[in-house]
Amino acid sequence: MPRLVGRERWSTHLFRPLPTLTAVSTPAGPPSPPRHPDYRFSLANERTLLAWLRTALALVAGGVAMTQFVPHLGFPAGGPVVSIGLLLAGLVTALAGYRRYVRNEAAIAADQPLPASPAAAWVTGLVGLLVVALLVLVVVQVLRG
Repeated sequence: MPRLVGRERWSTHLFRPLPTLTAVSTPAGPPSPPRHPDYRFSLANERTLLAWLRTALALVAGGVAMTQFVPHLGFPAGGPVVSIGLLLAGLVTALAGYRRYVRNEAAIAADQPLPASPAAAWVTGLVGLLVVALLVLVVVQVLRG
């Protein structure tokens, strides 16, 4: 085996793998789990709720803009119909985001897997439906001239 000198000797000594520590059962039983979950999970869950609320607010703003700037789209009540759809989509998005937040927070606190939620699929479908309705109304408006 070659003899290490100078810097090489210290580098191999400093960068060797450290032993891993494992929990050991005591006569009193296994170690107890931590009392609180990692707060980073709760903070990430809160950021997700804020993203849902941002989306809801954008839908509501779109609904208000429709009534203010395009009151007659395609037919006399076209703008208000789309506006009501956007406002309802904003409400559904905010409520779905809050419901998801509460369910995920409970799962995090109980150290359980996060529950599956179809909310994103439903909101996406609702927004897609509104986009199709808006597209039809715009086409009708353009054809009418």
